[in-house]
Order: sequence, then structure tokens, then C-alpha cells
Amino acid sequence: MSALMKNIGLSNDNTGVTKISAYARIDYILRFSKQAILVIDESVEQSAPSASQFLASLPEQHNAAYISLAAQFNNIQIRCRIIEQLYTGELFDPEISLAVSVINLAKKSQQGISIVLDSAQHLSLQIFHELSQLAAIAKKANLVVNIVMFGSVQAGKTVANNKSLFDNKLTLLSAQSGQLLLTTSAIFKNTQPKWHFIKQNKGLISTLFFLLGLAVLVINLLQLDSFNFAKLIIANKQAEISLSEVLAKPQTMVLAINREDNAEVAGPATQTKIESTKLAARPKEIYSSLMNPSSVLPKKELRLAASPVEVMSAITAESMNSATTHAVVLKPVASRRKLPVVIAQNKLVNQVSVNNAYYSNHVGYVIQLAAYSGLKLPKSLLEDLTRIDYQVYQRLLNNKPSVVITSAAYTEKSTAQSALASLPKSLLARQPWIKPVTVINNEINAFLLSQ
Repeated sequence: MSALMKNIGLSNDNTGVTKISAYARIDYILRFSKQAILVIDESVEQSAPSASQFLASLPEQHNAAYISLAAQFNNIQIRCRIIEQLYTGELFDPEISLAVSVINLAKKSQQGISIVLDSAQHLSLQIFHELSQLAAIAKKANLVVNIVMFGSVQAGKTVANNKSLFDNKLTLLSAQSGQLLLTTSAIFKNTQPKWHFIKQNKGLISTLFFLLGLAVLVINLLQLDSFNFAKLIIANKQAEISLSEVLAKPQTMVLAINREDNAEVAGPATQTKIESTKLAARPKEIYSSLMNPSSVLPKKELRLAASPVEVMSAITAESMNSATTHAVVLKPVASRRKLPVVIAQNKLVNQVSVNNAYYSNHVGYVIQLAAYSGLKLPKSLLEDLTRIDYQVYQRLLNNKPSVVITSAAYTEKSTAQSALASLPKSLLARQPWIKPVTVINNEINAFLLSQ
């Protein structure tokens, strides 16, 4: 706001301020402050006569432009009307700001300019800012450019909401009291009643009430018997049974037997009717069955013999488990008949002893050192085997018995790999390799079954 307005600090809210002529106040501001003026009139119908009186008070040598605004006018139309009334026949760009167009035209002729706008509440914020800048630039350039706008309270609210744009450029004036108005005056604040908020948000409030009603309905339904599954079954008063009377009588029959007895007492006709229709259990029968449950033993399911498919599935599953986990080891299958052994257990064969049972008692990995189909082993191999701990087993090779020499069993494969690397060079030259114990057991089984 202007320094003059800040110093006076008056408002039409103060009923103790003496009213003066609005035109005298306008004349004073245009002479000394030279700012754009916005006259606020609470009665819109009186703004047009007020603008006409101001135009009548202007001297004849003034170049004046008067526009009665409407909501249909846009910014370009307002610029065109102002320039056309001030300078007829002059070329201008309607998209250029009024602060530039009017100042350039005013420098050509030193004649004073007055721009009067009625119904300023229809002006956009852009035009408000251009007119206030026009007055400020004219003041610095020592040009006489008077800008007076008449509007309703809505125009003042537009300025008050953007007061930082009009600092020291625009003065607000009351048409009734002639006093200066501050942007913080109560007249520019929203004075809508409280029910206006309800009117604008009635859809939201209706939805809220609907949700509250729905929540209350759900809570009530949850309290009903149909939603309360934890309640005990209450029998009719006519069917109530004293617990002491029931315990005093021996009860040995279940609900189904009681029904049969009742059918026998009632007669064949009643029995036929009961058998033909499924009746609901009476409260007395339910209570009796709960207090004296029947001692019916569960039926034993017959165990059928496993089919060949199931046997094969079980064998496959067992073999897969043994392949993934090294905890299960296949042991040599015992022969159902006496088989002739080609090389007897624990018998020396060219200074080596066959021990098939060793592998059935161990898991993990071994290092296969050599395999021979004949029974006679090379002397050099026998000398190398004296340096390590080794084992011997029998297997089939090309459908013929053979002897396989391995190292001792290692639980971890990494341990077997380390032992392989530490073998003598003479044994490493034979290209030994690591072999799972499960594979060896399978080979021993195949050998034993073939004999």
C-alpha cells in the first residue's frame, strides 16, 4: 500500500472517523501521491454515477478514457479500448502491457491522461497490476497519468489477496466515508456464515453420515444371536432337564438307541413314519447324548498290499533322497541263495585283501586308485600301496569280476580332494579320481547278485 495510506491508517471499520468527500480525497492523492486509485463502493449500483461525476470534474485539456467493464471482457479487449479512446488511429500491439503502450504514446504528446474504469471487480489480476505499474512509471517519468477505478468489495479482495504486487502503487479508498482502506480491513475478509461451508461440502458430509450409519448397523448386527457363535445352546423351558436327576439315573444308551426304543413303544405305524422322515433331535436327546456319549469303537482300516507301482515309487524316492543327502548309504544286498565267491573275503590275493564290508559301514567319498580284471597285480603298484591306507572291493567290469583298489573313506568331498593332491607322484600318474561310496555299494550289490 502507499506510504500515505500507511501513515493515515484509516478504515471505514472505524465508526468514529469523520466522513469526507471521496472526490476531495481522490484529487489529493492524484496531486501529491500520484498513485493508481481503487474506490471501493459497497453498493454496486452507485459505482456508475460516481465514475460519471469524476469524469465531469476533469479539465477539458485532459485526454480521458472511460470504460464500463463487464465479465465478458478479456485482457486484450480492455487494452484495445483504453488505447483506442486515448489515441485514435495509433498503431499498437494489444498483447503488450498497458504500462509500455501508454507510456510510449504519452511521451509523444505532453497532454495529461486520465483512465477511468467502472465495475473494476471484472478486471483480472494482470490488468490490475499493469495499471498500477503504469501509474508508478508515469510518476518516475514526470508524466501526468491519472488512473481511477471504481468497483465493489470483490475488487478490493483481489488486491488484498495479492497486496505484495501493489505496494506503493495502488491506494484503496472508501466511496462512503472517503477514508483510506487497509488491505487488512474487515471489509476484505470472508464474512460468509458457518452454514456456507456445509452448503459447499454437503456431498462430503452426506457420505460421512452414511458411513457412520453403516458402522452403527454393522455393530448392531454383530450383537445379534445370528452373529454370536460363542453363545451356548439354550433349550426350551419345557425340555429343560435337571442335571441332578440325569446323574441319578444310569444312562447307557446313545441317541440312536433312544430313538429306536421310542419307535417300538409308539408302534409300527409310528416307527414307519419316523424311519421315512428325518426328524431333528430334541433338546433332551441332545443333552443326553452330550452327557453320555456312545462307546462305539472306531473301525479299523484294512491295510492293503502295496501295488508294484507304489513299490517302484518308494524305491525311486529313497534313491533320490540318498543322492541329495549323504547320510543314507546303500548297503550290499544279502543274497537269498548261496553264491560262489570268486575271491573270498579277507583272503590274500597277490598280497591284497578284498573287504566289501568296509564300504557298507562308511559314507562319503574315496579315491579310486586302480582297477584290474586279473588277479595278479603289478609289483610297482603293490610297493606304492604300502605308503597309504587302502581298501579293495569286487565289482563287474564287462561282465567279468574285477578288483578295484581305493583309498580309505572320507566324510567330506573337500577332504578327499586334499588327500588326492597329497598322493605320491607314482599314484598320481595313474590318474586317480574321487568316487562316492554310494556308487561303490551299488557296484558291490550288482556283483553279488550276478553270482
